[in-house]
Amino acid sequence: AAAGYSSYGNQIGLATGHVAELYHEGYIAKRLECGAVVAAAPAYNVRRECPAPGDVVILLGGRTGRDGIGGATGSSKSHNLKSLSTMASEVQKGNAPEERKIQRLFRDSAVTRLIKRCNDFGAGGVSVAIGELADGLRIDLDAVRKKYDGLDGTELAISESQERMAVVVAPEDVDAFIAAAESENLEAYRVAVVTEEARMVMEWNGTVIADLSRDFLNTNGAVKHAGVRVAEKDRTELTTPRFQSLREMASSLKCASRRGLVERFDSTIGAGSILMPFGGRTQRTPAQAMAAVFPVLLGQETDQASVMAWGCDPEQTCTDPYTGAYNAVYTSMAKLVAAGADYKKAYLSFQEFFEKLRNEPERWGKPFSALLGTVDAQLELGAAAIGGKDSMSGTFLDLDVPPTLISFAIAPLKTGEVLSPEFKEAGHPVYLFSGTDADSVKAAWERLHDLALAGKVRAAWAVENGLAEGVMKMSFGNEIGFAAENADLDWNTLYPGAIVAELTEDTAE
Repeated sequence: AAAGYSSYGNQIGLATGHVAELYHEGYIAKRLECGAVVAAAPAYNVRRECPAPGDVVILLGGRTGRDGIGGATGSSKSHNLKSLSTMASEVQKGNAPEERKIQRLFRDSAVTRLIKRCNDFGAGGVSVAIGELADGLRIDLDAVRKKYDGLDGTELAISESQERMAVVVAPEDVDAFIAAAESENLEAYRVAVVTEEARMVMEWNGTVIADLSRDFLNTNGAVKHAGVRVAEKDRTELTTPRFQSLREMASSLKCASRRGLVERFDSTIGAGSILMPFGGRTQRTPAQAMAAVFPVLLGQETDQASVMAWGCDPEQTCTDPYTGAYNAVYTSMAKLVAAGADYKKAYLSFQEFFEKLRNEPERWGKPFSALLGTVDAQLELGAAAIGGKDSMSGTFLDLDVPPTLISFAIAPLKTGEVLSPEFKEAGHPVYLFSGTDADSVKAAWERLHDLALAGKVRAAWAVENGLAEGVMKMSFGNEIGFAAENADLDWNTLYPGAIVAELTEDTAE
């Protein structure tokens, strides 16, 4: 799997600044890799308009085939021992050159300003990518270009693929958009028209095969109800030191470098990466965040960058989904602060991965309590989750994934403000910035950020698995040692939101 998705990312010209695999016995049911992509577009390139009757829907990019049937929807099903033979075809065939051409086309401001609304062909194919664009639509499935003959109307309507886009443009802009696509050697053609009547109509072979009211579609189907039960949790394990020795910690999978996985990906494509996946002259201190300059065209320059980080500890969420998810938010935000960002400018996105919920209140209670944990953390930090994705199919036969909620945090900053985690120079003091409640943690973050802006912070690490892991990994990059002065600290206990920082001078505060 890693060979497949790293190959595709490298081929389409996508820099992967940070990727990880989470290790837990429960992920034998369904594995879990963790990564994210950050996109940026100038605001003046974006139109936000409602399609009007008479507007045209253009499909551009790759052709449609059966390999796209069941791709994303297939990954959201529960699997069993027969899945390999019955669902092996539910794997989309990538077309990296086509994807690259779409990327180039959509960076042309003269093109994007023609687009009123746009959708990619993810789960659901034409039926969703085009069906969501406007209240009233008349879709001509015969116009959809195929990889080969033999596809029926249903297959054309539901086939998914990565290298197709549906855009809505005004009638007078159709020719200009198609010409721009053709200049990138991309196929682009009309497939639908926006109608006055609020119905989604699909035609195939001259026959209407779907005719649905938008009022019905907007109901999202039958109303569903589920009982939820959240049992009282024993949280003693959360306050117990995770490791008994430095050697035990250093040899654990939880603290492993994941270097073999990371090196499958190219982190330098486009020359926009600020942090390498491993830092220092030995390239042995792993980065905790992905930092990159906003992409601009050749000949342009910018000092605007973004940092993205994530937080998730499946061992914590197994003990208590509420606490695990709550701490995931704090960890993701602490990593941003350790990378030089201001937490007050951050936004969040949650990825949820839970067992098949069935009709069991105890199972429903796990994502329910996890989301409650994120709500409390968001309210405390003043950070909003503006996106997310969920999968409630992490079950294989009698195996379940651990309750998993990953908090992704992202914030803007200037390129010169980015901090890397490896120790820079012997003799510098090292401080722990932490707190016992939300207010004191935020105060610690603000103080660290002020010191960073003043140029007094040389390195910082957000504590995940204990202080010992932090100073160990900070030491590797430049082969600089660490001597502890505060014997009262518990080096293996978790400090939510805590950050270890190398300063240029001692501070009285």
